[in-house]
Amino acid sequence: MASGDMARRIKALRQAKGLTLEQVATVVGVGKSTVRKWETGMIANMKRDKIALLAKALDTTPAYLMGWKDDSQEQQSPGEPKLTEGEIVLLDLFRQIPEEQQQVFLEMGRVYANSLKKD
Repeated sequence: MASGDMARRIKALRQAKGLTLEQVATVVGVGKSTVRKWETGMIANMKRDKIALLAKALDTTPAYLMGWKDDSQEQQSPGEPKLTEGEIVLLDLFRQIPEEQQQVFLEMGRVYANSLKKD
């Protein structure tokens, strides 16, 4: 697939969902100028994790964005939960933490969640 095709798919999906460049950028963890460059084809080589996050943000699949499938609404596997925007952001933040510190992050989350249950 030509990078222009991918760029057109990204822009069309974003606009169809009524999302701004900034909203998509926040979910994916990039600047809005990066999303604009994806939509214009100025950046064609995207990292796999960004493609996956972009697909979630646009409610599609990486395969559709990459042009491997023609159906933007390909069915999820049964039992596969759909991540919320907040879950996608948390996942992206978690992946930015050095591996040796990820357990600390998880423990902080557990402590916070347990403190909410006590109220």
